[in-house]
Amino acid sequence: MRRWWGCGILRVEEVEMYCRVWSLIVVTFFVLPALGAARAGALKGYRIGDELFVSVNDLAAYYNLGRDQSAAFERAEYRTPAASLAVQSERRDMELNGINHWLTTPVVAARGRLWISKTDVLKTIDPVLCSARLRGTWKVRTVVLDPGHGGSEHGTHGITSGRPEKSLTLDLANRLKPLLAAAGLRVLLTRTDDVVLSLEDRVAFARKKGADLFVSLHFNSGGSATGIETYCLPPAGSASTGTPSSRGGEGHLAGNRYDEHNVWLAHNVQRALLTATGAADRGVRRARFFVLRDETCPAILVEAGFLSNPAEEKRVLDPAYRDRLAKAIADGILAYRSSVEGCSETDKKPASGSPRR
Repeated sequence: MRRWWGCGILRVEEVEMYCRVWSLIVVTFFVLPALGAARAGALKGYRIGDELFVSVNDLAAYYNLGRDQSAAFERAEYRTPAASLAVQSERRDMELNGINHWLTTPVVAARGRLWISKTDVLKTIDPVLCSARLRGTWKVRTVVLDPGHGGSEHGTHGITSGRPEKSLTLDLANRLKPLLAAAGLRVLLTRTDDVVLSLEDRVAFARKKGADLFVSLHFNSGGSATGIETYCLPPAGSASTGTPSSRGGEGHLAGNRYDEHNVWLAHNVQRALLTATGAADRGVRRARFFVLRDETCPAILVEAGFLSNPAEEKRVLDPAYRDRLAKAIADGILAYRSSVEGCSETDKKPASGSPRR
């Protein structure tokens, strides 16, 4: 039976104080495990409205990010050889170690500083900037790949070719499978043929097979939009990227047990995909897709390109480009595996071999 090590808050202390700017500020100290580049100590959380926020200045000091390189009050930008963070007032996305991440709450400007919600600190920033604390907490032996749609559920279609998404997702899964298998992983597909498979059956399959990772594969549709995006589950009570007004509407789901792992897996896969393809970075996003909600392992959903955009569709229809997509996803998964299992540098091999054509 697999054991799970929690990665939550270690201590909470509250002290009330009043201020003319905010009717009530509650100062909360929450401690993060001090691993990697992060130093020991506590971060101060200030209550703005009904939510706790941490100043970006304090985050930069905690993670040793150096000085703010932006001269504009509404923006903060920190870059070191090891890490980077860039945020802007009122925006719901940020740049974190070179990848766009969507926040659960917009960045707030107040009292001459920028503030990020405590949830985004604990569930997005810390797992990426201090991923060393995940080392030794998870073993990856079985990966379930989920080619989206199938049968009468075609998904979207190529705008010029009419090719259905369902055939491309299965093709991508079949290219990805041997790359992961070559790295010693047991790889299973939720479907291997053009058949309808319910969302419930996809989740049940992963559970039955004892999946250690679940990766759902899709292609996107959205007018002239371009780029790649990778989804993971929002933290409990937080808004999805596409529905920012939904905060607080969803409680703890089974998949939230793996919040830190979900976002770290998504970050690695998104980074590898962008590096391999040069595609536009649409970010690591949050959504309560059914296949992510109830998984009993870290899970992500990849949207590997827009079939509604003629130029991007042309790339996706090229078998050589789908080879690149497959290898990138494999490299991201293997990078995640190396980091959480604590593999030696000699074990950190990228995916190799010839994908299926």
